[in-house]
Amino acid sequence: IVLNCCGPYYLYGEIVVKACVEAGTHHVDLSGEPQYISAMQLKYQDLAQSSGSYVVSNCAFESIPAELGVLYAEKNFPGTVNSVELYCTLEPNYQDTTSKALLNSGTWDSAIYSMQYAREMWRLERKLNKEKLPRLRPKLWMKPYAHKIEGSNKYYAPFPITDQPVVERSQRLFYVQDNKRPIQFQMYIGFKSLFLAIVFPIFLLTIALMAQCGCTRKLLFKYPHFFTRGTMTHDGPTEVNRKVNEFIYILKAKGWTTGTPESESPNKEVVVRASGKDPCYGITSTCLLMCAKVILQEHQKMPGNGGVYPPGFAFAKTQLLDELGRCKSGLKFEVLKQ
Repeated sequence: IVLNCCGPYYLYGEIVVKACVEAGTHHVDLSGEPQYISAMQLKYQDLAQSSGSYVVSNCAFESIPAELGVLYAEKNFPGTVNSVELYCTLEPNYQDTTSKALLNSGTWDSAIYSMQYAREMWRLERKLNKEKLPRLRPKLWMKPYAHKIEGSNKYYAPFPITDQPVVERSQRLFYVQDNKRPIQFQMYIGFKSLFLAIVFPIFLLTIALMAQCGCTRKLLFKYPHFFTRGTMTHDGPTEVNRKVNEFIYILKAKGWTTGTPESESPNKEVVVRASGKDPCYGITSTCLLMCAKVILQEHQKMPGNGGVYPPGFAFAKTQLLDELGRCKSGLKFEVLKQ
């Protein structure tokens, strides 16, 4: 098995995937770049299945906690889940006040490439998603405004990137291959102030527009510390800050205790939490290693005899969640409301 940590994957990923599937070697990576992930599925799904190679991206903080969080919420739901809303909170506990960095600029570069090639991503998605999903009722609409939730003092803004397309891809595969009702999903990110929650979508739109033009794109690559207010830098976070950073995911699952009476509103809510420290480095490296271990030890529990899959669909029937829970730098999942 190859553990590929070299991004941006849009530039450097395909040649490694191609070599792996041709040799019948498994491949996991840290990519969260939608167009790269979609392209690999389109190009290498058939070859990976014939060679017995599993290719799984997003084996990191993006998107293992979200994917396993949805599966964990469903596992603890006494009935049928209609929708899951994920509320993400990052808690940077700065011990070294000389740096506010949370991530290395490599993550920023990958995000800029994803925005630059957004049209290509949509074209690939149309090719991949030829099967129509059922019309699910009640429909889960994204809340386009800043809002609060019970039990949190944060203001949440829409965050329909990173984890959301990965979870939706897994749910589509559950429907297409297992004939299972897909779970609707929306994601939000939390801020301390209402102002930041209101400004954040405008910031994302501005960066996406700048990524379309060569001259402004160069500025984004050259000055990540300026555009992210110091949270992403070429040097990355200091070790002392990295180790104490925390994250909390609150996942609210709604559905029905019996059947799927779509004419009625959901009558049950289950709330679960995923949390941990050092998400962008400690948890990311642990997730990558445990995904690789599970492929080697439990490949018979994975779909088919190989293929290019998102982690939620690939590891749904394995013991990945338990493996992560046993690690020192692992993830903690718990039920808050049932």
